[in-house]
Amino acid sequence: MPLPHILDNRTPETMHSAGLTNLIELNYAEPVAVATGYVNIGGLKVLAEVVEGRPTRLLLGAQPDPGLGASVPPRDLFERQLQALGDERDFSRFPPSRAGRQLAAIDEWIERPEVEVRRYTQRFLHGKVYLVGTDDLARGALITSANLTGAGLHSNLELGLAAYGPPSAQEAMDWFNALWEEATPFEDELRALLFPVEGQVDP
Repeated sequence: MPLPHILDNRTPETMHSAGLTNLIELNYAEPVAVATGYVNIGGLKVLAEVVEGRPTRLLLGAQPDPGLGASVPPRDLFERQLQALGDERDFSRFPPSRAGRQLAAIDEWIERPEVEVRRYTQRFLHGKVYLVGTDDLARGALITSANLTGAGLHSNLELGLAAYGPPSAQEAMDWFNALWEEATPFEDELRALLFPVEGQVDP
């Protein structure tokens, strides 16, 4: 069966999680890079499972600066997104909880030396891309509307285009790398959000 080029979450074969798995499995041991405006525990779980120890770069978006007369999201959008992730974490921490085990697995994955997380703060990052390959030789790309969330990868009606070859994938990789160079490290902040100091979890 040919691999789908259009991913929209309307069938099991065209789910973004399946497309991302196909893209990665076709390129054994190649690094992975992801840019997303928003992330949640469900999305992190999928990514942590599918990359299987590969070098991984995760680029998160930030709130935009308001433009003159432009219709833009609120200035505190990124902080609201982090609060939503914190609320999800609080709900997941109380046993018995499969989500609690997922949190522990995600925390262990983020702590691995081959995983890097950065936050892009120069402009409002709305683009989403999932890449496989090196900086100089991108093997595949999924360019999509889907954020790295459980709903984005499984149930939202999204639209993504999967490219299983270098030409367009390389252009997407170049775009990602330009933003990555301007971004700031965010691993410690993300781990602190998922696993705060004892006593800082909202009951």
